[in-house]
Amino acid sequence: MTLRRVWIDTDPAITAGNGEVDDAFALIQALYSPELEVAGVSAVYGNTDIDHTFAMARDIVTRARRPDIPVYRGSGCGGDRSANEATAALTQALNEGPLTILALGPLTTVAATLGLRDAPTGNVEEIVFVGGRRDGLEFLATPKQKKPFGDMNFECDPAAASELLALGVPMTLAGWEVSSKTWLTPHDLDRLRNEGGECARWLAASARTWQSDWQRNFAAPGFTPFDTLAVGWLLLPDAFVRHRWPTRISLDARRPLFAADPSFDGPIVTYLREVDHVRFHADLMRRLLSA
Repeated sequence: MTLRRVWIDTDPAITAGNGEVDDAFALIQALYSPELEVAGVSAVYGNTDIDHTFAMARDIVTRARRPDIPVYRGSGCGGDRSANEATAALTQALNEGPLTILALGPLTTVAATLGLRDAPTGNVEEIVFVGGRRDGLEFLATPKQKKPFGDMNFECDPAAASELLALGVPMTLAGWEVSSKTWLTPHDLDRLRNEGGECARWLAASARTWQSDWQRNFAAPGFTPFDTLAVGWLLLPDAFVRHRWPTRISLDARRPLFAADPSFDGPIVTYLREVDHVRFHADLMRRLLSA
């Protein structure tokens, strides 16, 4: 088996006030995927503050029984391009060879790293970013939802996406659209609790409130595990419908926007639009149940 070497930049908040759980699910999914060689994990602010995301990332890697994978503290606020332990470690990992970056949170740490003088951008095989949208798309989970979700990972640091595209590094957008019809339901959490290992049981227990919130607020059948689709793209690329589309970025503070559309004329990305949800869901559950 040829391993894909990856770096995971993430903002887990599974035990924070808002309880968003998808980063934790994606981390466990990746750490229990033998096809991936995880060179390192960095925490970035986003779903919550950097102190919590860093502590949570370390906790998840420990729970996954992966002491071989280092966890680094990254950028703590939008627009920060200063060096930190994560930028140094990511630079070293890139110097050691080709690397795919899974950007599950704001792009701040990634932009700070690749914007450095003599940064080894040629070794970036791909940045898979959980953000961006098809032009005109609103982020609504169900008809009951009145106010669309924001494109949070992008909106935390809009300039970072623009800077990375200007560098010419390959980028794939695994945003709202491709994940919006994939659900983890109460039955799925029951399976993780009853059939899974220690990590799976912890995920199930930690996600109950988040799932209940989605059902109560949006009348949804479960919750959407957004970040897991980015990992899934590396594992099951033929399950995805993708387009090579040009992009447009607006840095207007009132409504920053990162959109892809065939009519645009900006830098081209791979835009993930659809996935075989049955196949992806089965693969995700298989990996989570093994944890």
